[in-house]
Amino acid sequence: MKATKTVELRGRDTADLKRQIAENESRLVALNFQKVTGHLDNNAQITTLRRDIARINTILHERASAN
Repeated sequence: MKATKTVELRGRDTADLKRQIAENESRLVALNFQKVTGHLDNNAQITTLRRDIARINTILHERASAN
């Protein structure tokens, strides 16, 4: 799984970013479940998803404070 670049995220609109957060959070829940059950092969996927969510939230907060 490849991390999403900040430059790519800044080019998207707010609704798309919120949708991306929802998708990432649902994938994160699934990965955490796989981790608990012992079926997760790559633990770094969890870290990558958490950081992607944080990047998107940062961009959304920047946009909110700019207005």
